[in-house]
Amino acid sequence: MGQKMAWEEMKKAYPDEWLLITDCERDQFGNLKAGVVERHSQDDKEVFALPSVDKDCAFRYTGECRFPGGLRAHVQNYNI
Repeated sequence: MGQKMAWEEMKKAYPDEWLLITDCERDQFGNLKAGVVERHSQDDKEVFALPSVDKDCAFRYTGECRFPGGLRAHVQNYNI
């Protein structure tokens, strides 16, 4: 198993990459604070398509949101 890292450390270590994170720690609002990076790639299909891990996990992107108007606008436009 990898070393637990803070979210800010993950963003610096894996810029503009998709991450599969386990052993997550969250703040009182549910935001990711720390965890263990199990997989990472610039190609989201590589992170999502591999066999799943048998534990709670989170997927995050360390780069800037590329949706016009941000992720919230994307979600509202597509009723997600």
